[in-house]
Amino acid sequence: MKKILLLLLATLTISSYAQKGFVIQGYVPSLPDGTVVGIGENEDSITECATTVVKNGHFTLKGSVKRPVKGMLTTNNLDLVAQNHWPDDSIHWNYIDMFISNDEITVDKDLKIHGTQIQSDFDELQAMGEWLNNDTLSWSFIQTHPTSIVSAMLVNNMLKRGYGLQKTEVERLAQAIKAVPDDPSRFEEFKWRVEFARKTTVGAELIDLEIYDTNNKITHLKDVVPQNGKFVLIDFWASWCGQCLAAFPKLEAIGKAYQDNFTIIDLSIDVKEEAWRKAMAKHPQIWQQYRTTNQGYKDLFTKYQIGNGVPYFVLIAPNGKVMKSPQSVEEIKEILKQHL
Repeated sequence: MKKILLLLLATLTISSYAQKGFVIQGYVPSLPDGTVVGIGENEDSITECATTVVKNGHFTLKGSVKRPVKGMLTTNNLDLVAQNHWPDDSIHWNYIDMFISNDEITVDKDLKIHGTQIQSDFDELQAMGEWLNNDTLSWSFIQTHPTSIVSAMLVNNMLKRGYGLQKTEVERLAQAIKAVPDDPSRFEEFKWRVEFARKTTVGAELIDLEIYDTNNKITHLKDVVPQNGKFVLIDFWASWCGQCLAAFPKLEAIGKAYQDNFTIIDLSIDVKEEAWRKAMAKHPQIWQQYRTTNQGYKDLFTKYQIGNGVPYFVLIAPNGKVMKSPQSVEEIKEILKQHL
Protein backbone atom coordinates (compact mmCIF):
# COMPACT_ATOMS: atom_id res chain seq x y z
CA MET A 1 0.00 0.00 0.00
CA LYS A 2 2.85 2.36 0.87
CA LYS A 3 4.46 1.84 -2.56
CA ILE A 4 1.12 2.51 -4.27
CA LEU A 5 0.65 5.75 -2.34
CA LEU A 6 4.19 6.88 -3.15
CA LEU A 7 3.67 6.10 -6.85
CA LEU A 8 0.37 8.00 -6.85
CA LEU A 9 2.02 10.96 -5.13
CA ALA A 10 4.86 10.97 -7.68
CA THR A 11 2.34 10.81 -10.55
CA LEU A 12 0.34 13.71 -9.15
CA THR A 13 3.53 15.73 -8.64
CA ILE A 14 4.64 15.18 -12.24
CA SER A 15 1.15 16.00 -13.52
CA SER A 16 0.90 19.26 -11.57
CA TYR A 17 4.43 20.19 -12.67
CA ALA A 18 3.58 19.70 -16.35
CA GLN A 19 0.43 21.83 -16.03
CA LYS A 20 2.52 24.85 -15.03
CA GLY A 21 4.37 25.05 -18.34
CA PHE A 22 7.34 27.12 -19.48
CA VAL A 23 7.57 30.58 -21.03
CA ILE A 24 10.81 31.34 -22.86
CA GLN A 25 11.19 34.95 -23.96
CA GLY A 26 14.05 36.17 -26.06
CA TYR A 27 15.33 39.39 -27.55
CA VAL A 28 18.03 38.83 -30.16
CA PRO A 29 18.27 41.89 -32.46
CA SER A 30 20.70 40.10 -34.76
CA LEU A 31 18.01 37.60 -35.82
CA PRO A 32 15.97 38.87 -38.80
CA ASP A 33 12.17 38.75 -38.82
CA GLY A 34 10.90 35.35 -39.89
CA THR A 35 13.74 33.38 -38.29
CA VAL A 36 12.33 30.15 -36.85
CA VAL A 37 13.08 29.48 -33.19
CA GLY A 38 12.44 26.08 -31.65
CA ILE A 39 12.90 24.25 -28.38
CA GLY A 40 13.08 20.49 -27.93
CA GLU A 41 14.11 17.73 -25.57
CA ASN A 42 17.12 15.59 -26.46
CA GLU A 43 17.93 13.72 -23.25
CA ASP A 44 15.75 10.60 -23.23
CA SER A 45 14.29 11.12 -26.70
CA ILE A 46 14.24 13.79 -29.38
CA THR A 47 10.94 15.63 -28.97
CA GLU A 48 9.94 19.04 -30.25
CA CYS A 49 8.33 21.15 -27.51
CA ALA A 50 7.52 24.49 -29.19
CA THR A 51 8.33 26.66 -32.22
CA THR A 52 7.76 30.28 -33.16
CA VAL A 53 9.19 33.01 -35.41
CA VAL A 54 11.15 36.15 -34.61
CA LYS A 55 9.48 39.55 -34.95
CA ASN A 56 11.42 42.76 -34.28
CA GLY A 57 14.08 40.67 -32.59
CA HIS A 58 11.60 39.21 -30.09
CA PHE A 59 10.21 35.69 -29.71
CA THR A 60 8.20 33.76 -27.13
CA LEU A 61 8.02 29.98 -26.74
CA LYS A 62 5.36 28.34 -24.61
CA GLY A 63 4.85 24.69 -23.69
CA SER A 64 5.47 22.18 -20.93
CA VAL A 65 7.72 19.29 -19.97
CA LYS A 66 6.97 16.45 -17.57
CA ARG A 67 10.16 17.18 -15.65
CA PRO A 68 13.25 19.36 -16.11
CA VAL A 69 15.09 17.85 -19.04
CA LYS A 70 18.14 18.56 -21.15
CA GLY A 71 17.23 20.08 -24.47
CA MET A 72 18.27 22.48 -27.16
CA LEU A 73 17.21 25.90 -28.38
CA THR A 74 17.64 26.31 -32.13
CA THR A 75 17.27 29.12 -34.62
CA ASN A 76 17.30 28.80 -38.41
CA ASN A 77 16.56 30.92 -41.47
CA LEU A 78 15.54 28.11 -43.82
CA ASP A 79 12.14 29.67 -44.57
CA LEU A 80 13.74 33.01 -45.36
CA VAL A 81 16.29 31.38 -47.66
CA ALA A 82 13.50 29.59 -49.55
CA GLN A 83 11.23 32.66 -49.76
CA ASN A 84 14.00 34.95 -51.01
CA HIS A 85 15.73 32.37 -53.23
CA TRP A 86 19.02 32.95 -51.44
CA PRO A 87 21.94 30.61 -52.16
CA ASP A 88 22.47 27.59 -49.88
CA ASP A 89 25.49 29.18 -48.26
CA SER A 90 23.07 31.72 -46.75
CA ILE A 91 21.57 29.04 -44.49
CA HIS A 92 22.38 29.73 -40.86
CA TRP A 93 21.65 27.72 -37.69
CA ASN A 94 22.27 28.26 -33.99
CA TYR A 95 22.29 25.39 -31.50
CA ILE A 96 22.21 26.23 -27.79
CA ASP A 97 22.25 23.43 -25.21
CA MET A 98 20.04 24.12 -22.21
CA PHE A 99 17.84 22.61 -19.54
CA ILE A 100 14.12 23.03 -20.18
CA SER A 101 11.98 23.45 -17.07
CA ASN A 102 8.49 24.78 -16.48
CA ASP A 103 9.68 28.23 -15.50
CA GLU A 104 10.05 31.71 -16.90
CA ILE A 105 13.27 31.67 -18.91
CA THR A 106 14.95 34.44 -20.88
CA VAL A 107 17.34 34.42 -23.83
CA ASP A 108 19.63 37.44 -24.17
CA LYS A 109 21.07 39.08 -27.29
CA ASP A 110 24.02 36.66 -27.24
CA LEU A 111 21.69 33.63 -27.08
CA LYS A 112 22.61 32.95 -23.47
CA ILE A 113 19.97 31.27 -21.28
CA HIS A 114 18.95 32.78 -17.92
CA GLY A 115 16.34 32.30 -15.24
CA THR A 116 16.79 29.02 -13.33
CA GLN A 117 19.24 27.41 -10.94
CA ILE A 118 19.19 24.27 -13.11
CA GLN A 119 20.45 26.28 -16.07
CA SER A 120 23.10 27.94 -13.92
CA ASP A 121 24.32 24.49 -12.84
CA PHE A 122 24.33 23.29 -16.44
CA ASP A 123 26.25 26.39 -17.58
CA GLU A 124 28.83 25.66 -14.89
CA LEU A 125 29.21 22.08 -16.12
CA GLN A 126 29.64 23.21 -19.74
CA ALA A 127 32.24 25.79 -18.70
CA MET A 128 34.34 22.97 -17.24
CA GLY A 129 34.93 21.50 -20.70
CA GLU A 130 33.66 18.67 -22.90
CA TRP A 131 31.58 16.81 -20.32
CA LEU A 132 29.85 14.19 -22.43
CA ASN A 133 31.34 10.73 -21.70
CA ASN A 134 33.98 12.39 -19.53
CA ASP A 135 33.79 10.62 -16.16
CA THR A 136 36.59 12.63 -14.57
CA LEU A 137 34.91 15.94 -15.33
CA SER A 138 31.48 14.55 -14.39
CA TRP A 139 32.73 13.41 -10.98
CA SER A 140 34.28 16.83 -10.34
CA PHE A 141 30.87 18.41 -10.88
CA ILE A 142 28.88 15.77 -8.97
CA GLN A 143 31.04 16.07 -5.84
CA THR A 144 30.40 19.80 -5.60
CA HIS A 145 26.70 19.61 -6.59
CA PRO A 146 25.38 16.44 -4.87
CA THR A 147 21.69 17.40 -5.04
CA SER A 148 21.63 19.05 -8.49
CA ILE A 149 19.39 17.76 -11.25
CA VAL A 150 22.41 18.02 -13.52
CA SER A 151 24.40 15.71 -11.22
CA ALA A 152 21.55 13.19 -11.25
CA MET A 153 21.57 13.28 -15.06
CA LEU A 154 25.31 12.61 -15.12
CA VAL A 155 25.09 9.70 -12.66
CA ASN A 156 22.13 8.15 -14.47
CA ASN A 157 24.04 8.37 -17.75
CA MET A 158 27.06 6.63 -16.19
CA LEU A 159 24.78 3.84 -14.97
CA LYS A 160 23.69 3.16 -18.59
CA ARG A 161 26.59 0.81 -19.28
CA GLY A 162 25.22 -2.68 -19.02
CA TYR A 163 28.07 -5.10 -18.25
CA GLY A 164 30.52 -2.24 -18.57
CA LEU A 165 30.94 -1.32 -14.90
CA GLN A 166 32.83 -2.99 -12.09
CA LYS A 167 31.04 -3.61 -8.77
CA THR A 168 33.13 -0.91 -7.09
CA GLU A 169 32.15 1.60 -9.77
CA VAL A 170 28.45 0.88 -9.32
CA GLU A 171 28.70 1.25 -5.54
CA ARG A 172 30.50 4.56 -5.92
CA LEU A 173 27.69 5.77 -8.18
CA ALA A 174 25.12 4.45 -5.70
CA GLN A 175 26.53 6.76 -3.02
CA ALA A 176 26.83 9.80 -5.28
CA ILE A 177 23.25 11.07 -5.04
CA LYS A 178 21.36 11.35 -1.74
CA ALA A 179 18.39 13.37 -2.97
CA VAL A 180 17.21 15.54 -5.86
CA PRO A 181 14.79 18.00 -4.23
CA ASP A 182 13.92 19.80 -7.47
CA ASP A 183 13.10 16.59 -9.35
CA PRO A 184 12.01 13.60 -7.20
CA SER A 185 11.21 11.56 -10.35
CA ARG A 186 14.86 11.75 -11.42
CA PHE A 187 15.92 10.49 -7.99
CA GLU A 188 13.51 7.55 -8.35
CA GLU A 189 15.08 6.81 -11.75
CA PHE A 190 18.52 6.91 -10.10
CA LYS A 191 17.49 4.32 -7.51
CA TRP A 192 16.14 1.78 -10.00
CA ARG A 193 19.11 2.28 -12.32
CA VAL A 194 21.45 1.46 -9.43
CA GLU A 195 19.57 -1.77 -8.71
CA PHE A 196 19.74 -2.93 -12.33
CA ALA A 197 23.39 -1.87 -12.63
CA ARG A 198 24.25 -4.08 -9.65
CA LYS A 199 22.98 -7.05 -11.65
CA THR A 200 24.93 -6.24 -14.82
CA THR A 201 28.46 -5.65 -13.54
CA VAL A 202 31.48 -7.22 -15.20
CA GLY A 203 31.53 -10.92 -14.28
CA ALA A 204 27.82 -11.16 -13.42
CA GLU A 205 25.27 -13.64 -14.70
CA LEU A 206 23.62 -12.98 -18.05
CA ILE A 207 20.24 -11.26 -17.67
CA ASP A 208 17.64 -13.24 -19.60
CA LEU A 209 15.61 -11.79 -22.47
CA GLU A 210 12.54 -13.06 -24.29
CA ILE A 211 13.36 -13.57 -27.99
CA TYR A 212 12.02 -15.02 -31.25
CA ASP A 213 13.86 -17.66 -33.27
CA THR A 214 13.71 -17.73 -37.08
CA ASN A 215 10.54 -19.84 -36.90
CA ASN A 216 8.89 -17.04 -34.91
CA LYS A 217 8.80 -19.23 -31.84
CA ILE A 218 9.31 -17.51 -28.50
CA THR A 219 12.33 -18.68 -26.55
CA HIS A 220 14.81 -17.16 -24.09
CA LEU A 221 18.34 -15.86 -24.47
CA LYS A 222 19.71 -18.00 -21.64
CA ASP A 223 18.35 -21.10 -23.36
CA VAL A 224 20.15 -20.46 -26.65
CA VAL A 225 23.57 -19.53 -25.27
CA PRO A 226 25.64 -22.72 -25.73
CA GLN A 227 27.15 -24.29 -22.61
CA ASN A 228 30.11 -25.84 -24.37
CA GLY A 229 33.08 -24.13 -22.76
CA LYS A 230 33.49 -21.63 -25.60
CA PHE A 231 33.57 -17.85 -25.59
CA VAL A 232 30.19 -16.55 -26.80
CA LEU A 233 29.56 -13.14 -28.30
CA ILE A 234 26.00 -11.80 -28.37
CA ASP A 235 25.82 -9.24 -31.16
CA PHE A 236 22.82 -6.93 -30.73
CA TRP A 237 22.04 -5.25 -34.04
CA ALA A 238 19.24 -3.80 -36.18
CA SER A 239 18.45 -3.59 -39.89
CA TRP A 240 18.56 0.22 -39.80
CA CYS A 241 21.97 0.36 -38.07
CA GLY A 242 24.74 0.94 -40.61
CA GLN A 243 27.49 0.35 -38.05
CA CYS A 244 25.93 -3.00 -37.16
CA LEU A 245 25.85 -4.17 -40.76
CA ALA A 246 29.39 -2.94 -41.38
CA ALA A 247 30.57 -5.04 -38.43
CA PHE A 248 29.22 -8.33 -39.84
CA PRO A 249 32.21 -9.14 -42.13
CA LYS A 250 34.68 -8.27 -39.37
CA LEU A 251 32.87 -10.48 -36.87
CA GLU A 252 32.72 -13.27 -39.42
CA ALA A 253 36.50 -13.07 -39.86
CA ILE A 254 37.01 -13.26 -36.09
CA GLY A 255 34.60 -16.16 -35.86
CA LYS A 256 36.50 -18.13 -38.49
CA ALA A 257 39.85 -17.38 -36.88
CA TYR A 258 38.71 -18.73 -33.50
CA GLN A 259 36.01 -21.16 -34.57
CA ASP A 260 37.16 -23.91 -32.22
CA ASN A 261 36.78 -21.76 -29.12
CA PHE A 262 34.37 -19.01 -30.05
CA THR A 263 30.83 -18.62 -31.35
CA ILE A 264 28.44 -15.74 -32.12
CA ILE A 265 24.73 -15.21 -31.56
CA ASP A 266 23.11 -12.49 -33.67
CA LEU A 267 20.20 -10.84 -31.84
CA SER A 268 18.25 -8.19 -33.74
CA ILE A 269 16.25 -5.52 -31.92
CA ASP A 270 14.11 -4.82 -34.99
CA VAL A 271 10.51 -4.13 -34.04
CA LYS A 272 9.24 -5.22 -37.47
CA GLU A 273 9.77 -8.85 -38.43
CA GLU A 274 9.80 -8.07 -42.16
CA ALA A 275 12.72 -5.63 -41.79
CA TRP A 276 14.65 -8.25 -39.81
CA ARG A 277 14.12 -11.00 -42.41
CA LYS A 278 15.04 -8.72 -45.32
CA ALA A 279 18.25 -7.73 -43.56
CA MET A 280 19.12 -11.39 -42.85
CA ALA A 281 18.56 -12.26 -46.50
CA LYS A 282 20.72 -9.36 -47.67
CA HIS A 283 23.46 -9.99 -45.09
CA PRO A 284 23.45 -13.76 -44.50
CA GLN A 285 25.39 -15.06 -41.50
CA ILE A 286 26.21 -18.60 -40.41
CA TRP A 287 25.48 -17.78 -36.77
CA GLN A 288 22.25 -18.38 -34.88
CA GLN A 289 19.74 -15.62 -35.61
CA TYR A 290 17.16 -14.24 -33.19
CA ARG A 291 15.04 -11.15 -32.63
CA THR A 292 13.81 -9.58 -29.40
CA THR A 293 10.09 -9.75 -28.61
CA ASN A 294 8.40 -6.53 -27.52
CA GLN A 295 9.07 -7.49 -23.91
CA GLY A 296 12.65 -8.47 -24.70
CA TYR A 297 13.22 -5.14 -26.41
CA LYS A 298 11.88 -3.27 -23.39
CA ASP A 299 13.97 -5.33 -20.97
CA LEU A 300 17.11 -4.73 -23.02
CA PHE A 301 16.85 -0.97 -22.55
CA THR A 302 15.81 -1.14 -18.90
CA LYS A 303 17.47 -4.17 -17.29
CA TYR A 304 20.62 -3.98 -19.41
CA GLN A 305 20.54 -0.15 -19.43
CA ILE A 306 21.92 0.34 -22.91
CA GLY A 307 22.55 4.05 -23.24
CA ASN A 308 23.70 4.25 -26.85
CA GLY A 309 21.58 1.59 -28.55
CA VAL A 310 23.19 -0.73 -31.08
CA PRO A 311 25.65 -2.06 -32.02
CA TYR A 312 25.96 -3.54 -28.54
CA PHE A 313 28.11 -6.54 -27.66
CA VAL A 314 28.10 -8.89 -24.69
CA LEU A 315 31.02 -11.31 -24.39
CA ILE A 316 30.45 -14.41 -22.26
CA ALA A 317 33.37 -16.38 -20.84
CA PRO A 318 33.59 -20.20 -21.04
CA ASN A 319 32.36 -20.37 -17.42
CA GLY A 320 29.05 -18.82 -18.49
CA LYS A 321 29.63 -15.43 -16.79
CA VAL A 322 29.64 -12.15 -18.69
CA MET A 323 33.22 -10.95 -19.21
CA LYS A 324 32.20 -7.44 -20.24
CA SER A 325 30.52 -5.40 -22.94
CA PRO A 326 33.21 -4.67 -25.56
CA GLN A 327 32.92 -1.26 -27.16
CA SER A 328 34.12 -2.28 -30.63
CA VAL A 329 34.99 -5.18 -32.89
CA GLU A 330 38.65 -4.33 -32.36
CA GLU A 331 38.26 -4.75 -28.60
CA ILE A 332 36.60 -8.14 -29.12
CA LYS A 333 39.55 -9.20 -31.27
CA GLU A 334 42.06 -8.06 -28.63
CA ILE A 335 40.26 -9.89 -25.79
CA LEU A 336 40.16 -13.15 -27.74
CA LYS A 337 43.78 -12.75 -28.77
CA GLN A 338 44.77 -12.44 -25.10
CA HIS A 339 42.81 -15.51 -24.01
CA LEU A 340 43.10 -17.76 -27.05
